[in-house]
Amino acid sequence: MNKQSSVAFASTAGARWSSDVSSNAVITSLDETSRTARHVIVRYVGFRSTSAGREYTMRVADGLSSREFVLLITHKAFAAREARFQDAPDVCSGKLRRALAADPDLLPGDCMTVTSQDLVDYRGDHLSSVEKRARVKP
Repeated sequence: MNKQSSVAFASTAGARWSSDVSSNAVITSLDETSRTARHVIVRYVGFRSTSAGREYTMRVADGLSSREFVLLITHKAFAAREARFQDAPDVCSGKLRRALAADPDLLPGDCMTVTSQDLVDYRGDHLSSVEKRARVKP
């Protein structure tokens, strides 16, 4: 079984290198275009149960930095069957990706709450093939 490393690797696209015998090669500057075109990777880290609900931790790496966000799905959403435990990390990832698309330099702050509308949107985007066929019929 392969074990994944938690070491982040930076992209070298748009980097200017300087060779110095004593320090090996180092990046001396980054082009602004490479900063705006960076590829974002969102990874599920884990969850913890709190009095409000389940807090899902997601790590965002863009080649230059890594930051962690916490998203909350309330106990009420699970009890009302608006959310399923197995879908929760994917729901949180989708919400975080939309937030990052709107603001690529989004910084971690307070816990982001997954709303009922987020859950409705997720269910609509992830219909089973049976449900899709049922919706197509007149």
